[in-house]
Amino acid sequence: MAAGMNYLAAWRTGSGAQWWVTGLGYDDFKAKDKQHFDEGLRLITLRIRNGKYTAVWHPGSGAQWWASGLSYNDFKAKDKSYFDQGLRLVDIEIDGGKFAGVWRPGGGAQWWVTGFSYDDFKAKDKAHFDEGLRLVCLRVVDGKFTGVWHPGSGAQWWVTGLNYADFKAKDKAHFDEGLRLYDIEIHNGLFTAFWRPGSGAQWWYYGDDYEMLVGHDRHYFDTGLRLIKIFPYTGACDSSCLNQVVMPTGTYNYAITGHPDVYHWPCYTNDGSIRLARMSALQFSDTGIFTLPFNDTSVTQGGPWLYSPGSWHHAIDFSRGGSFPVRAAAAGKVIFIGWDAWSGNTMVLSHDSAGVKDAFRTIYMHLRNGPTNDANNAWNVTVPTLTGPRLTQYKKFLKKTGCPKGGPYNPDAQFWGTNADKIDMTLLNKSVAAGAVIAHAGETGPGGCNCTDDSASYTWGGGVNTHLHLFCARRDPTDNQWYFIDPYGIYGSGSCYPPFNTPINSPCARYPVMWKGRKAQYP
Repeated sequence: MAAGMNYLAAWRTGSGAQWWVTGLGYDDFKAKDKQHFDEGLRLITLRIRNGKYTAVWHPGSGAQWWASGLSYNDFKAKDKSYFDQGLRLVDIEIDGGKFAGVWRPGGGAQWWVTGFSYDDFKAKDKAHFDEGLRLVCLRVVDGKFTGVWHPGSGAQWWVTGLNYADFKAKDKAHFDEGLRLYDIEIHNGLFTAFWRPGSGAQWWYYGDDYEMLVGHDRHYFDTGLRLIKIFPYTGACDSSCLNQVVMPTGTYNYAITGHPDVYHWPCYTNDGSIRLARMSALQFSDTGIFTLPFNDTSVTQGGPWLYSPGSWHHAIDFSRGGSFPVRAAAAGKVIFIGWDAWSGNTMVLSHDSAGVKDAFRTIYMHLRNGPTNDANNAWNVTVPTLTGPRLTQYKKFLKKTGCPKGGPYNPDAQFWGTNADKIDMTLLNKSVAAGAVIAHAGETGPGGCNCTDDSASYTWGGGVNTHLHLFCARRDPTDNQWYFIDPYGIYGSGSCYPPFNTPINSPCARYPVMWKGRKAQYP
């Protein structure tokens, strides 16, 4: 088990091409930079961490040079040489005591320092400010400050050692004053940054894993922003719980039989042609409204987002070794009750949030609705949709559990329940309170019984698989379509999740948490 890599990044209003990389070795980075240079792009930021390179390129022209792995004296000599050639240092980095820098065409004065204490750096910055110089780069390494100044005018502010709440407030204050972030980094949860005069939109995030960073960047690029800074750092979430929102292959778009809406995996494109996390669906500011859809403390959960590493679920399974009352996860309106060909009896509840109607939905599957009703639907709705081994296997399941084709039925209650489990069909189009009983858990449909497989050699072992399959979905305001979300905000497999009734304060909860009070609590 090892902590995964997180990213702090900032975007500003911009246009034209943009490219960035992270985690490249020296040779690969050198080749990538050469390629982008030939395409008319130039480095605007360079970070090196444990010998791995992170960088951003924007459109530009003229000369560009960069060097890395230099001692202080060699770096100083290199900078002097480039200065005399009409180049100026625009970025500086220190990794393992070795210096790296980027130089671009420029004129006028340039000063840089490294290894300064806070007080000494503050004094130096004041002196340069009074001389008409402004910061263009600010770094902190092991509590020591490194900075670069170029000729400039107007206001400048910088801070260091601020926690998230204080930094967010400071940034808001400077934004309202007409200043924009020019450089930013984080160490041990504390922020360092500086602001210079600017205009237009600005966004920044921290705690992103790679997948989240890519999703954010695509979203912002499409809305006219460009990445200006990336700062990679070791996070506190185990790497096994990161970068798993989007499946690397396949797609998952679920259409419920008889229900007009389709529910999608949260990928940038439904067909997976652009396989990125869909941030417009995954990021929101709503306060959590969901509670667990049961109050039986013997119920446990499976999944949630992944069954296991590499096996995506997009839902949560709840089970206890038998049926249990299913309760509304939040106050809402019952908008669908019906039989889905794959998942059996299904209910869909619509939930308002933050003044938005029908903002979220919860989908309850594999429910019971009376043995005769369920067996009839299995034969009349589900069987005609199956082919190959699954058709043969499902028919065998129906027969072995007391529901042969054409009857007479003698349903085994451990699989089919009793008429006492019937859904109150008058609930359709009615509002229900949070925690209200709406159904009973079952194993209806091939997706519920765990009794079929694509392999012809598969044999059902006869086990009972009673459980509740719960989907949570959010309507993306950018396209009005529905996307599955993880109410824990974690998007991982079982070991990544906290127990019920436990505050979700894990750094692995990178996305919004929709459990009420930030914990999966009983209603």
